[in-house]
Amino acid sequence: MITFNYIRHKIQKFKKIDILTKCYSFLSANNKGVPIWNIFLLMKWTYLYGEEKYPPKEFTDNDFAKIINSIDKLNEGYLTFYFEAGEIKKGFQILYSQQFYLQKSVYKEVFATQLKLYISLKHKYNIEKSFHDKTGLSIFEFIYLLQITWLFTNVNKLNKPGHFYNGTLTNEFWKIGMQLTSNKIIENFRQLLTLDPANSIEKIKTFKRGIKREELQSLETTFFTIFPFQIHNGEIKVIHSSVFQHTVNYYVYDYLKANDILFGAEFGKRFEKYIELGLQEVSLKYKTENDLKKILPPNSNVVDFMLEDENIFLECKAVELQAYTSINPTDTLIYNSLKDSIIKAYLKQILSTSKLLKGNCENWGIILTYKQLFWSKFSDVWEIAKKELKEIPEVSTLPPENVYIIDIYTWNEIIQIIKEKKATLLEILKKAKLNNLKNETSKQLFDMQLDEYEIKHYDLSFLKKELDDLQIKKLESS
Repeated sequence: MITFNYIRHKIQKFKKIDILTKCYSFLSANNKGVPIWNIFLLMKWTYLYGEEKYPPKEFTDNDFAKIINSIDKLNEGYLTFYFEAGEIKKGFQILYSQQFYLQKSVYKEVFATQLKLYISLKHKYNIEKSFHDKTGLSIFEFIYLLQITWLFTNVNKLNKPGHFYNGTLTNEFWKIGMQLTSNKIIENFRQLLTLDPANSIEKIKTFKRGIKREELQSLETTFFTIFPFQIHNGEIKVIHSSVFQHTVNYYVYDYLKANDILFGAEFGKRFEKYIELGLQEVSLKYKTENDLKKILPPNSNVVDFMLEDENIFLECKAVELQAYTSINPTDTLIYNSLKDSIIKAYLKQILSTSKLLKGNCENWGIILTYKQLFWSKFSDVWEIAKKELKEIPEVSTLPPENVYIIDIYTWNEIIQIIKEKKATLLEILKKAKLNNLKNETSKQLFDMQLDEYEIKHYDLSFLKKELDDLQIKKLESS
């Protein structure tokens, strides 16, 4: 039986630099035979435990293959247990945590959305100051440099002579960054995202969403999403494009959530404002939470928005599954992880409000999250919740199969579809429900429901200023 201690013992027989070099070589070659998440874990364990207790041996391709194979076997029966027990969706939840997050897309509106949230939509708390105090960078400087880096890492797609990216952030790249910003800004950016072997153990331990039990770490989201750059043989490398794309999507949120206890409440208010901009973009008639409080009995639970003409209730919940729950999705853990957010949004807010205002109608619900959840069909969550609830309420006014959990970037897609008059919001929800009635057309992730609408470009006016601000130019001194 393969154990973590067995793998650690193997790692310690070789030089750290040799193992890491072999890993980088494999990743840069884009070999298809080995899961890259196992390579990320080998690199993490090499940083943490590669103490070279023995006179180091030569690290061969065969040694590399044996260790990777051992990591693969470490949880060989773990996923099998879920699938053989008929818990298919829970098995895919684990796969989602382990590898599906590496499929995040990046496009210019991803950068603009973050600028809108973190800079334009101010509320009470100054998260820009918080980020700057902690990193030495303004949020704009950071996102601007993320965009420059993303463009550089995709330069090969241009097929232009003399432009080539091989996984290394070259001196030429850093010079361009310095010309567009300043030496100090570039240095702060580099230090923030770079894992230096000299302090790798300390930095890895700052990753607060990691799984403590080593035997299960092959299933977790890699900590390299926080440190996508590494110093290796005197160069700064991007560990992998898929990891960096996740960094682009979520770094500011993840960083502030982990390092600023005041961030969550502030972000929640800004998130609501962002969703409202989408409603305004396509001229949907809606009532806000404050509007609803004026017409409902005192102390009533209300939603963030109600679309009057379509009987759609919207509630914003910036939530994600806890790390351990993501890889050990038992009913109890999922329920406990979501009961105060997603499940509460349904029971106490959208269901309650629908009963009071639209009790004789067919109603629909959307629970909006910042990050994408695997459980986008609320009916799946409801089946779990019913096992844990002491009392099951009447849900006919807004049945669980009429409720969807949708992330912010999917919301952008929906607004664009409505703006192009390809479908109304109600038509999109009804089509999703119809698709989900059959296994062959059912979609676990809601963004997959939108593929048929074929969005070719975005034209969202509420992101225009941010897109203009992100045009490549020299930044003025802050």
